[in-house]
Amino acid sequence: MTTTTLVIHAPAKINLGLEVRGRRDDGYHEIVTIFQALEFGDTIRLTPAQKIEGESAVPGLDPTGDLAFRAARELQARTGTTRGVHIHIDKRIPVAAGLAGGSTDAAAVLLGLRRLWNATAAAVAETARSLGADVSFFLDPGTALGLARGDELHALPPAPPRWVLLARPAATISARDAYAELRPAEWSGGDATLEQVDAIRHGQLSPHLATNDLQPAAIRLVPEVADVLGALRAAGASQALLAGSGPTCFGLFPSKSAAQSAQVQLRSHGWWTQVTRFAAPADATVG
Repeated sequence: MTTTTLVIHAPAKINLGLEVRGRRDDGYHEIVTIFQALEFGDTIRLTPAQKIEGESAVPGLDPTGDLAFRAARELQARTGTTRGVHIHIDKRIPVAAGLAGGSTDAAAVLLGLRRLWNATAAAVAETARSLGADVSFFLDPGTALGLARGDELHALPPAPPRWVLLARPAATISARDAYAELRPAEWSGGDATLEQVDAIRHGQLSPHLATNDLQPAAIRLVPEVADVLGALRAAGASQALLAGSGPTCFGLFPSKSAAQSAQVQLRSHGWWTQVTRFAAPADATVG
């Protein structure tokens, strides 16, 4: 009997704006953000099995600590199924880079298991919410406004297409560390990002509205982040910003050739780089 392997694209994301309004009673931060999925990402391969098995894509990490495997276990428990799955992750998104690599892998596993296990959309959505704010976005990635902890999602029209150059120094920054380093004086009201939302709804993207309140914290943790941002601007990026919680930064370019030209310049510094572009919602689906 032939066993079918399901292949799912797991896109990376950047935040086209991220403002922190303050700290919530539950210990999380109240944010206003715009999620944007990218074409670049990981590939998840799911094969029916007797149990949940496979190897973590993160070297040295036990599968029990990998969010993708946790997603499978939690959906299994929520649905009561006795089915298993073998999970294989072709990992391209750097770890602890601010690109939500763990969250997108977890969402891809949930999307695949919805088909393999005949799980309901409600069970998948509830499991995603339990795993973290970013996971829910990746169930239907494209362009979205995120409120509250980032898990109150409102779909937006696709942002105007842009080519993207991702660049990061060798250091890592966890989201926990970035938010811990954030100072109350760096909180904001979210107005700039909400204006950017209006611009996107009118088919525009305004560089002067781009802001990430975590950027100063990331620079304090990894000063080289400032060098990456400066290099992106010097290479002609219309907008250069911290991608999420860091340390990856992104620059926006009007064409692939412009992004590739900038990539040559930034590679000379020894930084990891990747040219990609905004993903259309249909790009981030089960294939």
